[in-house]
Amino acid sequence: MKTKEYLIQVAKENFVTFGSKHITMDELALLLGISKKTIYTHFSSKEALVVESIKKLVSEFNADIAPILSSDKEALDKIIAIYEVVFDYISKFKPSFVFGLKKYYPEAYSVYKKSTEKIVFTEVLVLLEEAKNKGRIHKNANLILFSKLYLYGLENRLFNADSLFETYSKEELLEYMIINNLNSITTVKDH
Repeated sequence: MKTKEYLIQVAKENFVTFGSKHITMDELALLLGISKKTIYTHFSSKEALVVESIKKLVSEFNADIAPILSSDKEALDKIIAIYEVVFDYISKFKPSFVFGLKKYYPEAYSVYKKSTEKIVFTEVLVLLEEAKNKGRIHKNANLILFSKLYLYGLENRLFNADSLFETYSKEELLEYMIINNLNSITTVKDH
């Protein structure tokens, strides 16, 4: 018998790849080799499964950035390393993934949105403040405004019209969307 954790893992991978609205419970059951009824013994609704899948995605992301946050790197280098991980994750998203969460699964979207807010306005903002206190960022830089403009909601800009990942490499997008913007507020341009 497939475990609940395995079910969440398979659902997460498929929701991210194909969009949560485009994968049905019947398709998940077929992929897992179980009945749809078995899925519903673990989850009261598809949204409950989508919520757990998003929690799993967030948990995996947090595990991936934990070593960066605890490393001895300079604050600005940590930010760049965190966004390398962000871009690795987002590049695997179907462009409609986040939009589908927002439109069809508001509870799951809330979990996703809160996690992205936490990353930007807690972990990354603390690193920006650390860099500012060390004189690496201009003392008059408005870090909250900077974060809102350049670091928060990247997936909206990356997938707004055409998927930028289809045209540009992750490295190029990271350079233009994160590194160049960071350089605009730093006192030393070495990133």
